[in-house]
Formats: sequence, C-alpha cells, structure tokens
Amino acid sequence: MKNNLIAFIPARKGSKSIKNKNLKLINKKSLVEITIDQAKKSNIFKKIILSSDSNKILNIGKKKNILAIKRPKKFSLDKSLTEESLYHSILNFKELVNENYNIIILQPTSPLRKIDTIKKFAKICSLKKFNYALTVSRIDHNISIENKNKKFKILANRNKRRRQDRLGFVFENGLLYFVNKNSFLKNKKIYSSDWNYIETDLYESIDINSPKDLKIAKLTYKKI
Repeated sequence: MKNNLIAFIPARKGSKSIKNKNLKLINKKSLVEITIDQAKKSNIFKKIILSSDSNKILNIGKKKNILAIKRPKKFSLDKSLTEESLYHSILNFKELVNENYNIIILQPTSPLRKIDTIKKFAKICSLKKFNYALTVSRIDHNISIENKNKKFKILANRNKRRRQDRLGFVFENGLLYFVNKNSFLKNKKIYSSDWNYIETDLYESIDINSPKDLKIAKLTYKKI
C-alpha cells in the first residue's frame, strides 16, 4: 500500500477565524508539525507533500524532509479550494504526473487524528478501490436547518422522540479525504456525487475553526 499512497497537507497562512491558525501550538508543536508527524508515523505514504503560501510553514516541512511547495497567492485566498492547491502541486512535481497513485488529504486543523485511523482509512479505501472517500461523524440528535425565525423544524424522523427510534445523521468532519490521482486530474475535484464515507470517532474529528475549538483541542490533546 505504501508504494501507492501520497499524503497531501494544505496549509495556507491566512485565516479569518484565527490568525496564523496552522502555526498555533498544541503541546509545543504547531498544527502543521503535528499533521506532518502523523503522516510520517503512519508509515504508509510514499511521499508527503506540504502546500503553503507561507515560508515559515514550508520551512517546517523542509526540516521534516518532506516535499514542500510554495502555493501561488491566487490559490491562497479565503475562497480558494483545496482542489486548486492539490492540482498545482501535482503539476509542479514532475515525478508525480505520470505515476498512478492515491492521495490522502490531511488538514492541519484536525490535530486529534489518530495514527490507527489514518491506516484504517487508507486500507479500506485501497482494498475497496474507491476513487473518492471521506470521513464522517455520526449524531443521533434531531436536527433542524438554521432559520431567521428561530423555529426548530426537525428534518427527519419528525415523530420520533426516543433517540433509539431515530435514524442517525452523518456529517463531513474534515479529518481525512481520499481521491484517486487519475480521477482527480480528470475531474479536478476531491469529491463526487456518490461519495463513499467511513465513520470516525466524533471527538477525534474536531476541526479547529474558532478559538474555542483550539482551546478544546489543547485540553483534549494532553489526555491522548
């Protein structure tokens, strides 16, 4: 499996929610460094690619002896997509263009990601020969779409008050993404209309998007 897998870590310097978010420290290690170490310790990747518009972030990757590529400003905006930086990285590493491999995307904002989860996710995706897959978390609460009137309108199982009788909901948690390189180059997307998913632990899958998320991650990281 190792010869067929590449890790991709997108880590731009800008962030509206937390300044220099990807460089924030948890237990004296930046989110970028934690993610690189997770990828390396999994020992399943042929190559690890770090994409960033920040020299400080790229220097972390170079010290860790992984591939680090400077991302153009046009792919580093608030509205920029992961697909854009991934496509740019593949085309700029010529040795990767003609090879057939699968890509696992690890975002630095998921520091509680477990090594075993990475390995299990990669194994399932490879054995099932997925072209696209993502991790999700499950909840069994009744949920409603947010609305201006502040009315709670249950989306499903409208008459199911007991938790045991409800169908569960799953949501994209940002922990891991899988895409086949050839499928990606063809469609320039990391997702499809029929996306395969693998459930991961809800607490492991915290995605840092606010100062409160960062605080929770720091407290939890010390205990794992």
